[in-house]
Amino acid sequence: MSLETAATALPSSLTLALKEWAVVQRSLLEGHQIILLRKGGLIEETGDFDLKAPHTLLMPTYEHETERLGDIQPCFSRWLWEEEERKPDRDTIRIEAAIAVTDVVQVENRETFVRLMPQHVWSRQFIDGRYEWEPYKPVFALVVRAYRLAEPRIISTRQEYGGCRSWIELAESFSTADAIPAVGDDFFPRRRELTLKVLRA
Repeated sequence: MSLETAATALPSSLTLALKEWAVVQRSLLEGHQIILLRKGGLIEETGDFDLKAPHTLLMPTYEHETERLGDIQPCFSRWLWEEEERKPDRDTIRIEAAIAVTDVVQVENRETFVRLMPQHVWSRQFIDGRYEWEPYKPVFALVVRAYRLAEPRIISTRQEYGGCRSWIELAESFSTADAIPAVGDDFFPRRRELTLKVLRA
């Protein structure tokens, strides 16, 4: 599924946030990867991943961060620890990134993500784990364009932000004015095209 409108600029402000590992957010903002892997939140309404909107903020998560060391390729372990050191106080959240989802692709063969390992941070262990956990559920790749907000903010956490859900409606609105894309206009379309070719092979 391609979402052509999502390939355009971000809306002027956003309140919806998608939870994602802090180290993956780092990879997106560094321009290293343009894909996310989703299988479904533990308490989503349907039990499967549901794309609530093509544009969303990212809410970095740190739960069990040190346990994820085997889920990250060794060459990116430094990013993992650096993001752990940047973690704000337990009662606060740093919002500094947004994404536009351009495509959603169901990926039946785990080897597809293995072939793309030079373009993401996940290890073979993580990829295998995603496919072997509840194997009857489909795995999706989200092709995304990441943006660094011009004015990141640290906000207070709320009880309703917790839990194993993917989507959070924040109490505050975040401006996307002057957000900087991680991958420039001259390169993103071609990179998206090549990534989709691998995902759909």
